[in-house]
Amino acid sequence: MFYILIGLDYNRSMAGTYLFYDLETFGLDSKADRIAQVAWIRTDAQLNVIGDPVNILCRPTPDYLPSPASCLVTGITPQDCLKGGMNEWDFINRLNDEFSVPGTTVLGFNNLAFDDEFVRNTLYRNLMDPYEREWRDGCSRWDILDLVRAVHDFRPEGMKFLHKTEKGNTSFKLVHLTEDNGIEQEGAHDALVDVYATLNVARLVKRVQPKLFEYYERNRGKAAASRLLDTAAMRPVMYTCTSFTGPNGSTRPILPLCGEKGRSGTVICFDLTQDARQLLSEDNGGIRHTKGLTWVATNRCPYLAPLTMLTKAEGVKERLGTDLELMEENIAFIKANRQRITSLLQEAGREAKEDTSGTDPELRIYLDSFYSENDKAAMKLVNALPPEKKLRRVFHFDSDKIQKLLFRQVARNWPEALNENEKILWKNYCGLRLLQPLAGGPDYKAYMRQVEDGLESIGTSNRDRLILVALREYGLQLYNDILG
Repeated sequence: MFYILIGLDYNRSMAGTYLFYDLETFGLDSKADRIAQVAWIRTDAQLNVIGDPVNILCRPTPDYLPSPASCLVTGITPQDCLKGGMNEWDFINRLNDEFSVPGTTVLGFNNLAFDDEFVRNTLYRNLMDPYEREWRDGCSRWDILDLVRAVHDFRPEGMKFLHKTEKGNTSFKLVHLTEDNGIEQEGAHDALVDVYATLNVARLVKRVQPKLFEYYERNRGKAAASRLLDTAAMRPVMYTCTSFTGPNGSTRPILPLCGEKGRSGTVICFDLTQDARQLLSEDNGGIRHTKGLTWVATNRCPYLAPLTMLTKAEGVKERLGTDLELMEENIAFIKANRQRITSLLQEAGREAKEDTSGTDPELRIYLDSFYSENDKAAMKLVNALPPEKKLRRVFHFDSDKIQKLLFRQVARNWPEALNENEKILWKNYCGLRLLQPLAGGPDYKAYMRQVEDGLESIGTSNRDRLILVALREYGLQLYNDILG
């Protein structure tokens, strides 16, 4: 189902709702790759669906080649999106409007690490605020994945976790969770199918472990995380995250040490299952390289729980295999050497080099995406103009990159608004990007080689062969239009 118009009265009634969503993309790099599809379902606080599901495709542009591997996973080809999709501007505005309905909690499955990053970069690329929808008017975000990990580690009763990875860890892939728990998910990697699967996993958790669901829902925000990560009191807490995943689970006790200089909302912590004496060792290449240090972002919905979940909750210590004696020794060592450890960490923070990889403005969302008030006002004016006037009106931007982003925005979404000289500039830019992609995606030769290799392989299925044929046709068409 495509573009559904929603009236003002409907929006006003949405306060306190969840918006489950999922993206399918043409690659894995959120800065350089593009969204192919989005789907969402809105529910009330009890997870009852309200309104119709929405499923939208986004048209690719000639300055970009998709990853053949990603297309084989999703089954979505550029031709599918060109035929049935919106341009990127309309697409991201439609999605952002839905995310920004007052009182909306946006959530998915691993959306904080993946989907949300694509949304942020697409907003940024189109001269829109990449973060506003996450906090304004009572809006927020969440993620079901760490909730499921916490169920596994703290209260697994009522859920099944049967699939394992090659390393012997529990698999938290959505397709495995649905299979293990009898949840229908035919057509995985279709955005709407994955949305329904995520919703049904959330319903299962809410039904079998309602207290844990409610605890995380209440304590997922930045304020709650900051209270739990009390660097003044240095109280240990339990932290559940993907980097801790091992055969025993994904949760470990950590001790908050200090805030990260220059990164508001980031707390440096120590994993108390490691040896704290390493913090003052001279053999580790500097304190920041110490095994056991972990950086917790309070604005990314970290799953943090009181230490009593380890020491008093039945079976948790045994399930996680936590050594309480080592934990206490580490706490004592860190507190005895507190001033020296925190000073070294803060000094190392000042010496940390800025990530300057990628000088193109599209790759620099976290390096210089905070604009002056003048530029913010100017971008709002630009975005309110009709396409044919966006490049004709003179604006004085403080940041010199905005003009580049504006030109690309118009060229990608409304190429008919370009004059003859601008069309030549855009064609040249597209040719450059096909031969030298912005980031790690394939250039034209690598793209065609990957497609041909797949077609020549005897192990390629009929379904994949049809996708590869479409990708070859798309590549040849781009070559004729841009490079020929």
